[in-house]
Amino acid sequence: MERPIYRILPLVFALGLVHALFLLAQEGVRARELAQERARLEAELRRKEAAIARLEALVAAAQDPAHLEALARRLGMVRQEEILKRR
Repeated sequence: MERPIYRILPLVFALGLVHALFLLAQEGVRARELAQERARLEAELRRKEAAIARLEALVAAAQDPAHLEALARRLGMVRQEEILKRR
């Protein structure tokens, strides 16, 4: 005489297997999304580092007296015939 529990054991095993496969697929999707997010963040980091380098170059140029004189002349604060006194 076969017990009723033995009839549903293959069903329970199949459901467990399907659940395990679902969880594995879900982790694969999550890993792919994390990889995409990491690539996006690394690209943004490279853009920000380039912007920082550009700003550092502007700061270095702003401390150069020759650059400041050229900027003042270009903005019309000083005419061509005027001589700037440096302090």
